[in-house]
Amino acid sequence: MRHYTKQDIKAVREALTNRLNSLTEHIRSGLSESEQHQFTAILGRGAGDSSDEALAISLGDLSAARLDLDIRQWQELKAAEQRLDAPGFGECAECGTAIPVARLMANPAACRCIACQTAFEHSHAGQARGSL
Repeated sequence: MRHYTKQDIKAVREALTNRLNSLTEHIRSGLSESEQHQFTAILGRGAGDSSDEALAISLGDLSAARLDLDIRQWQELKAAEQRLDAPGFGECAECGTAIPVARLMANPAACRCIACQTAFEHSHAGQARGSL
């Protein structure tokens, strides 16, 4: 953290809090009954056929995958929140260089610099991450 000013840390903390609040609300809405109504509307509009059922199942799978991604991002942000006051916050986990404040503002959970993140994504391309 020695390479960040107090204003930098304050700005990153604010970005992190805003993103956490946004994701929390998105997760809450994803868990609400309102999403279930769209599936019920498809299946409950009379004599449904297999395509109606397939659509309802696909929408349910998509909703579950979206919710899964939101929860993983929320967990990453909570971990970043815990690291925020640690001495090594903002240092790349791979090479140890300082992660630019602009990157942390855009993605407060970032734990790699852009170069190392790019290399990581290339070396881990094709690995299953989604739930669909």
